[in-house]
Amino acid sequence: MAGEVSGTVHFGSFDAEAAWRPEDLAGLPAGPTAGGSRGRRGMDELLAVGCAPGDLLLTAEPMEEALVEALSVAGIAPRVAAVPGPGDDTVEERLASAGGTSLPGMSGWAAAFYAVRPDTSVAVHRLGLRAAVPAVEVVARVNSKVWSNDLVRDAGLPGAAVLATTPGEVRRLAQDTPGDVVLKDPYGVAGRGSLRVTTPRMLDTVVRHLERQVARGARVELLVQPLFEEASSFSTHIEVDPSGAMRWWGVQHVDNAEFAYRGSGPLPADQHASLDTSAHREVIARVGTALAAEGYTGPACVDGLRLRDGTLVPVLEVNARRSMGLLNLHLDGRARAVGLRSWLRCRTTPVRPGDTVGRLVSALDDAKLLLRGDGPGVLPLASGTLTPPRGRLFFAVFAPDDATRVALEAQVGDALVATAGAPSLVT
Repeated sequence: MAGEVSGTVHFGSFDAEAAWRPEDLAGLPAGPTAGGSRGRRGMDELLAVGCAPGDLLLTAEPMEEALVEALSVAGIAPRVAAVPGPGDDTVEERLASAGGTSLPGMSGWAAAFYAVRPDTSVAVHRLGLRAAVPAVEVVARVNSKVWSNDLVRDAGLPGAAVLATTPGEVRRLAQDTPGDVVLKDPYGVAGRGSLRVTTPRMLDTVVRHLERQVARGARVELLVQPLFEEASSFSTHIEVDPSGAMRWWGVQHVDNAEFAYRGSGPLPADQHASLDTSAHREVIARVGTALAAEGYTGPACVDGLRLRDGTLVPVLEVNARRSMGLLNLHLDGRARAVGLRSWLRCRTTPVRPGDTVGRLVSALDDAKLLLRGDGPGVLPLASGTLTPPRGRLFFAVFAPDDATRVALEAQVGDALVATAGAPSLVT
């Protein structure tokens, strides 16, 4: 039928926080991240896991054919097209400027984007796609950790931080907090923008770093929080529709190393019992209501913690966008269909020039570890994140239980060693 929606177009850059962050904010001292900006561009390949057959995935860089084939064998088979344009431009910027004229026709299709960036609305319009796109100013506001911290404080929930707006306040609040503190940039993500302060000397270094930026006209906006004695991390996933109604996607266990993301997976039984409650759902519903009141529609991830003393911190921060946990929920739906569960994993690994995900796919296949869709196995999920000299390997593990998952994941390390001929590749 003419005009009927034939599928969904998936796209989106995974560095949305950089677009939302005001340019005049002072930043924390930071080191390099694995993969750099090119590796972050390659993360859009992960969106394939949410695609239905016949959907179209638009990426910043061409996806390696070996990965496309491996995904297809596992039952993940969207059409994939790289969006042409300047290498430093995001997919959204390329689509907004060129309108995707060299891409397959998709007018009238639905749009599913990772996050709302400044060019997302223009890209959707130029492609003739169907989507409710909230204003980028709204999206930027609700993604600030200041917004979610205000929500926590207003609701009287545990885990609130204190906002510091001058270098002196940062020093005073850190000194007044017993033990180590964590300083959080309002738009930090996946370990970037969070700094654990462990010594007075380190605090002095941070304050001087901030003072130099303030002298050049920057303003300070940092959250100061005690270092929590964390027992476990989790993320709750919802969707806020244009009417303000909330859809519940599920809760995922989150594996972090310090502040860096390592993976998502099913909740262990003890965590499930404490989170599958009406009280937790009521808190998350309050988050959804607050997002809708601001004018936000779309997916949202609410990060939380359970502390060693048993305290539940249901809202640590809110990410109003798609998220790793949501991607794993898509994978878990596929896994459950064959009596398994899914774990999405991220590992940092040395990468030599010329290394490709195809070599890893071949090694996994030779070792009979590659996921084939109907039994336990491992599936690489992105090729563009494996950038020299250190990249990130994202992969899914389908297994009947966590013990099998651990064993399969260890064999991924063995396959990496065999592929690259170097020890200790997975860290």
